[in-house]
Amino acid sequence: MNQMMQDPMVIYGISFTLFIVLAFIFGRKPVLAWIDGEITKIRVELDTARQLRAEAEATLADCKEKQARAEIEARMIIDMAKREAQDLRKQAEADLVASMARHGQLAAERIRMFKEEALAEVRNAGINAAMKMARTALVDNMSDVDAAKLIDRAIGDIPTLKSEKPKAA
Repeated sequence: MNQMMQDPMVIYGISFTLFIVLAFIFGRKPVLAWIDGEITKIRVELDTARQLRAEAEATLADCKEKQARAEIEARMIIDMAKREAQDLRKQAEADLVASMARHGQLAAERIRMFKEEALAEVRNAGINAAMKMARTALVDNMSDVDAAKLIDRAIGDIPTLKSEKPKAA
């Protein structure tokens, strides 16, 4: 046995075994406590990660829902804007038609008024020309005696002319 004890490999083997036994006896609890602490930390981190993932998924679902609502609202706004644009276009067309009708009526009324004025001017010119010709014919063809009789008759008709109301042309 003595020879066995002199072999360095045996001493190394015994030392190693003794080290393992002592390490197991004295180091097992601290190592296990450290490992348990790490396991607890990892579990807490995993639970936190799960919670964060659940919150992220809920937030993602909420964002998708909000996006869908926003898209629907945007479509509604676009549709409403299109309807309003159509209504405005129809209103503008109706206003244009009404305006054109009013302008047409005004133009027709102006034409009628100008026509009446022109007719009145032509009538007045005709009357003036007839009066001028009648005056010229009377002056040239009438004698002094006939002129005096005509003047006396016109003076006698003056009271009857005042009582009559003039008629519009």
